[in-house]
Amino acid sequence: MRTFIAIELSPEAREYLSEIQTETQKYCRRGNYTPQDNFHITLHFLGEIEPSDVEYVKDAMFEAAQRHRVFDLKLGQIGFFGRGERGILWAGLDKSDSLQRLFSVLEKSLERQGFAREKKGLSPHITLGREVEPQRSFSDVQKAVVMEGKSFKVEKITLMESVRRGPRLIYKPIYQQLLKGYQA
Repeated sequence: MRTFIAIELSPEAREYLSEIQTETQKYCRRGNYTPQDNFHITLHFLGEIEPSDVEYVKDAMFEAAQRHRVFDLKLGQIGFFGRGERGILWAGLDKSDSLQRLFSVLEKSLERQGFAREKKGLSPHITLGREVEPQRSFSDVQKAVVMEGKSFKVEKITLMESVRRGPRLIYKPIYQQLLKGYQA
């Protein structure tokens, strides 16, 4: 099973990002845009794991969550990882010490459970589209589409499975671990 640990977004944040995504499409020729239900922040990409490994991942998530309280994240600006004429369009986040601490503790907990650390470290973003090709340049898209600094609460971390259904990827929650201080 192909898995990753993520922060899921609130319905309001997903809706707002969907509006931003629609706005960016006016300035792009084409792209493979992420469905709103798939918007998330990846904390750790595990890749292929055995079903028997899920319990070890849950233990690491529990340990990390017990050391972190619910916190807020604030959306930043859109960005682009270029690959020639096309690239990945993403929504960034303002710097967050709470997010960095959660990531660091999760990495240590996963390592104790036998998983490799994330090679690239934490680069928090929400993928809005892949293979996106701007009409002129990406800087034109950035100038035209300005995001408001909306905030949302991080209340849990989620183990997700990436499942392909035809041409579509579906991210299916397997396990959720609430952070300290969560209030229903």
